Amino acid sequence: MMKRSKVKNFQVEDHSRDRAPITGCLPLFYLKRGSPFILLFVLILSIFLVWPVKGLGISTEDNLLFFFPKQEPYEFAIIYDHSVMRTEVKDVFTLEDGEILLLRTEYESFGAGLPSEAFESFEKVDGRYINDGINQRLPEIRMRTGKTADHRLLFNENQEIYFNDFLVPGSLIVFEEKTMTTLESLFY
Repeated sequence: MMKRSKVKNFQVEDHSRDRAPITGCLPLFYLKRGSPFILLFVLILSIFLVWPVKGLGISTEDNLLFFFPKQEPYEFAIIYDHSVMRTEVKDVFTLEDGEILLLRTEYESFGAGLPSEAFESFEKVDGRYINDGINQRLPEIRMRTGKTADHRLLFNENQEIYFNDFLVPGSLIVFEEKTMTTLESLFY
């Protein structure tokens, strides 16, 4: 039979004050002095990443190809070579109130399919006719790429995208105002 030994003067030490309390919403983290700033940063970053961004979406029938967030001033142009006159035509647009707004058309010579009436302003500058003030609203633009038209997009006067470089001639392209989160827009 075993004898039980008596332990005299045994005291349990309380170490509960040495640890930070565990909060109910973040059970995996012990809150330290800098934690509120980290939490605030994460909260602000999260809000920023899910914030809606409007811009120009360019897609095919199946998927979104490009997304250009709206910035002021915001203009883009669809440029193509006229099939009859073989000269460059530039249609300039902007996004306004969820629609695409045709602002002006620029071309080098008159031909079939080119505007013959003057809108708000019509002038010839450096050998090009500029028909400004058209202000035609379009919910979207549906366009098929051509073999000889060499369709391209000019964005912010310095980015030019040739659609035939990555699409088969005859492919459908849709231009429309799109809204997506900031995080989604980083991938286009």
